Amino acid sequence: MAAAADAVGRKSAFRRGLNATRVAVASAVTVLIVITVAHAVTVVFRPEHLYLSVTGCIITVKQKTPANATANATVDLTFSIQANNPSGRARFYYTDIRGLIFLVNNNNGTNSKQAIFKFSLKKDIIVAPDSMLQTASDVTAKNYTTIASSFDELYNGGNGTIYNNAMLKLNGTFTVGLYSVYNKTDSVTKVYYCWPLTIAGNASAPDMDDNVPSCEEDRDPTE
Repeated sequence: MAAAADAVGRKSAFRRGLNATRVAVASAVTVLIVITVAHAVTVVFRPEHLYLSVTGCIITVKQKTPANATANATVDLTFSIQANNPSGRARFYYTDIRGLIFLVNNNNGTNSKQAIFKFSLKKDIIVAPDSMLQTASDVTAKNYTTIASSFDELYNGGNGTIYNNAMLKLNGTFTVGLYSVYNKTDSVTKVYYCWPLTIAGNASAPDMDDNVPSCEEDRDPTE
């Protein structure tokens, strides 16, 4: 009888130990799940910022085709967009980018803007984590009646500075790739205002520069 009682006691102790182990494992798994979910929520909702600037703060203009009997004259506008992704974990996508170039005039302390060119960028901006990217952009502009005086100055501007108070506005779709191209957050519209910029004739293309001021995000600095 004593041996049977000891066996029962050992089985009970074993069961209690097994149950305690199960509870400990279940608690550890629960804690791990909570930590994982909290991290995922933090990753998804952590604010991410893509910083853009125009390299050298310059837009180069040169004649492309002269006017003839069947076509208007055109000029080429060339600039580079410098993109900085400081995030060490996410890939940034800035796509379907449309742009406007304005001339900004200051009259008695008040800025007024004249939109002179409207365009779409041919290339999307996709920046890997903790990286910088420079994207060259070429825009062909035609001579329309509404911008005739400005176009003449650009077309005949020669090699010097033509305007030193221009602004570039970019409007595109911003998406964060959390871990890969197949795992993205919802897309949002982001607008960037790059100002002040210089428009110059036949200027050399500047190199990437860490000291170029960033474009304002969702805020027009001239207003």
